[in-house]
Amino acid sequence: MAAVEARERFAVASTESGTLLQEQREAGQSSLLLSTCNRCELYWAGEADLEPWFRNFAEGWGSVSTAQLQRYDSLEAVRHLFVVTAGLDSQILGETEILGQVRRAYDAARAAGTTTRDMDLIFSAALAAGRRVRSGTLLGRHPASVSSAAVDLMDARWGQIGSRQTLVLGAGEAAEGVLRALHEHGASRVVLLNRRPVRAKVLAEAWGAAVARWEELDDLLISADLMLVATGGARPVVSAAQLARAVEGRPGRELYVVDLSVPRNVDPEARNTPGVHLFDLDDLQRLCCPAASAASAALEEAERILDEELERLGLSLRGKVVAPKLAELHRLGVEMAEQESAWALARLGSLTDTDREVVRQMADRLVRRVLYPVSRNLRAE
Repeated sequence: MAAVEARERFAVASTESGTLLQEQREAGQSSLLLSTCNRCELYWAGEADLEPWFRNFAEGWGSVSTAQLQRYDSLEAVRHLFVVTAGLDSQILGETEILGQVRRAYDAARAAGTTTRDMDLIFSAALAAGRRVRSGTLLGRHPASVSSAAVDLMDARWGQIGSRQTLVLGAGEAAEGVLRALHEHGASRVVLLNRRPVRAKVLAEAWGAAVARWEELDDLLISADLMLVATGGARPVVSAAQLARAVEGRPGRELYVVDLSVPRNVDPEARNTPGVHLFDLDDLQRLCCPAASAASAALEEAERILDEELERLGLSLRGKVVAPKLAELHRLGVEMAEQESAWALARLGSLTDTDREVVRQMADRLVRRVLYPVSRNLRAE
C-alpha cells in the first residue's frame, strides 16, 4: 500500500466523485469510482480502456510513479473487489467501514447511470460476500475499524483513557466511530467540535459527549490530553502553529494527536513540535496491525468464503451468457413443432379437434425430447 503522502493526493470528495461520474456517463462510459482513506480505485466495463483517463486524473493530483498505480483485469479485478469489500486489503484487517464505502460508491454509480448489468451483478455479489465474511468468521465477531484502532492505541499508551480530556474533530462516519469507541472505553470527558453544530449535537447526544464551537478549539487544546481528527477537509484544518501555542500554554504536559483524515487534516510539520505526539494512518497500521498480513484461521476462512462466492458469481455470469442461446433454441423448437404438425395435419384429411390436438402435442413432445439433451449440455458447458 502506498504511503499516506501518496494516497492523500487521490482523495476525492463525494461532490467531485459525482462530477466525474457525470462526465463518464456523458462520454458513454461504464465506470465506478471508489475513494476511501486507503485507496482510490476506478472500475470499468466495456471495450474502452479507461486507464489513460485515470492516469491523467492521477497526474492532476500530483506526481505519481508507475509503482503507485496497479491494474487488475477480468477475473483478477473481480477477485480484488471481493477482497477489498471483505476488509482483507484494509489497513485494519477485517475493518468494517469498507463494506459501507463500497455500497455507497456502487449506489452513486447506479444513480449516475454508469453501471452495466454485469457490474450490478458483480458488485451485488461482492457486497453479499463481504456480509458473509462479517457473519461467518471471527473477523465479524470482533469488528474493527480505523476509529476503534486509534482509540485502542491511545488506551494502550496510557493504560486507561476514560478520564482523559479528549477532543474529537469531525461529524462524519469516522468521527462517529471514534465517539463509539471512546464510549466503549468509558471515556467521560469528550468534547466534539464540528463546523456544522446541528450534526455535532446529534452525535454528541448519541454518545454522551459535550459540544463546543469550532472557534473554541485553541482554548480547549490547552487543557486537552488527546485529540482525534476525523474531518474531511482538502487541506489541514489544524496547524502546527496552533499545536505549538497549545503546548506552550501547558508546560510539562504532552498532547497526543491522531489524524484519521485523508488528505491529512493536521499539518505534518507538527511532528517537529516538542510536546506534540502526532500519529497518522500509516503510524496506526505500523503500531496496531503488525500481523495484518499474517495467516490466521479467520483469514483462511474468509478466503474460503470468497472462493465460494466467486464460483457462485461465475455460474451466474455464465448463466447470463447461455440464457439468450437457450431462448433462441426454445423459439426454434416451437417454430419447428408448429411447422411439422401443420404439415402432418394438412395430409391427414378430416380429423376431430381432439385428433388434431394429439398431433400438435406429439410434435411438441418430440421437439422437446430432442432439444432437452442439447439444452442440458449447453447449460453444463
